[in-house]
Amino acid sequence: MPGEIVRELLAHIEREIPDLDTLRVSDVRIGLGYTGVKLSTGQVGICHTLLDEEFCCQKIDRAGTLSGSLALETARLADSWKLGETIVGIATINALSQIAIQTNTNRYSIDFDVDCIDRMEIKKDDTVAMVGYIKPFIPVIRKKAKTLYILERNPRAQVEDLLPDTASSEIVPKSDVVIITGTAVANGTIDSLLRLCGDAREVAIVGATASMIPDPFFKRGATVMGGIRVTNAAKLLQAISEGGGVPHFKNACRHMIIRQKL
Repeated sequence: MPGEIVRELLAHIEREIPDLDTLRVSDVRIGLGYTGVKLSTGQVGICHTLLDEEFCCQKIDRAGTLSGSLALETARLADSWKLGETIVGIATINALSQIAIQTNTNRYSIDFDVDCIDRMEIKKDDTVAMVGYIKPFIPVIRKKAKTLYILERNPRAQVEDLLPDTASSEIVPKSDVVIITGTAVANGTIDSLLRLCGDAREVAIVGATASMIPDPFFKRGATVMGGIRVTNAAKLLQAISEGGGVPHFKNACRHMIIRQKL
């Protein structure tokens, strides 16, 4: 499950967040769609709960002790081989990342309240690979590109021409644009996927789970990160607890797009 990118994210957090040893986790919600972690400083990070993979059969060994724990200690769960722990760790990394991003805004070009797909360069002759089923993106891409391949691990996703994610090794290297859901960080496939992107003109990591320090992704060829910044922690955590997903978060967060500064 863990990989180089997760370990680099943890290293960035340790280097770049002041007074890290004083930050604690104040709330953890593990919902049907997403897992949320709130810090003692108010920042919230989330991660897809991945019930369609193996998490539904897991228990969290540290349940009952996560709230109040040191934020860095909880973030390090992202480096676990237990998927349930990894998800909590990634959500904590996302919460801590909000501090790091705000501290280092000079490194990035950040836009809010716009959809990532509207800011990506997709040409009429392009082949686009979408790794993970992102329903709102599909009609937009099909209007712009010559070919769209959708690769998805969950066989229950309802979409025409769905390919298994095992086809990534064949499809991704020949694509002009690659769009990868942030859940690839949580399920441990992001490192190998970025190695496949080769000469793709645009490589985007998107979704609420992709709300993290972008540097390790840019280093490996990603051109854009499309995540969220939580603006109403109470409302978002309530939606998570009640089994909600991204459509239920719209009044509790802002879309955030990050590119490298030129």
